[in-house]
Amino acid sequence: MLADDAFVCGLTAAWLYGIDVQDGRGELVWVGFRTPNSRRGRQRPGCFVREITVLDDDLVRWGGVAVTTPVRTAFDCIRWLSPVEGLVVADALAHDELVTVESLAAYTVEHRPLRNVRKVDRALGQIEPLTESPMETRVRLLLVRAGLPRPLPQHVVLDHVGEFVARLDLAYPERRLAIEYDGSFHWNQRRADDRRREALRELGWTVLVVSADDYYRTPETVIAKVRRALSRSTYIAV
Repeated sequence: MLADDAFVCGLTAAWLYGIDVQDGRGELVWVGFRTPNSRRGRQRPGCFVREITVLDDDLVRWGGVAVTTPVRTAFDCIRWLSPVEGLVVADALAHDELVTVESLAAYTVEHRPLRNVRKVDRALGQIEPLTESPMETRVRLLLVRAGLPRPLPQHVVLDHVGEFVARLDLAYPERRLAIEYDGSFHWNQRRADDRRREALRELGWTVLVVSADDYYRTPETVIAKVRRALSRSTYIAV
């Protein structure tokens, strides 16, 4: 049980809102205490404790436990986590319509005295509500931070007669370049993905498949493959 003056924040608050960011730090319970407090943010086993400034409006009750609101959760995660991991949380909350870019921007304006607020300023233009998974956010940001154009998420491809073919994780439609994150281990899903990607290639699309291993172990190879594919492709007006 949490102390009366404690509340859930950060990655644990995001998890309570249904956001699985697939971050190992989410295994800890993120606990906040209001600033100032007499406990001085003392760490506890299994907990990650923060001493932060919150108002009553920053908290909601969740099963009898105080939790930071979705907008405050996004605001804090962007401030506390790396630029990429903070956007993973913000993208997911925005996708589930718990936060909008506008609401987060307004909150940021109202809370400028807090630490690291400039990180939120920089993140606002990078939030993508259409993103459907943490790895899609990570791959998109990997490419953008390498200086490549920002790919479009969840792009729908139709065939020559207007029939649905695929909805792509990330795409450069004007180059007919698709980037798919492959996190599936189920054989039936893998076969469906193979058929869908073959249909895309028949329509002239280049399909690059990125796995978690590619992202974490050889990100420079992912960047090089995308850059090479973009340089080889022909621009098509869409």
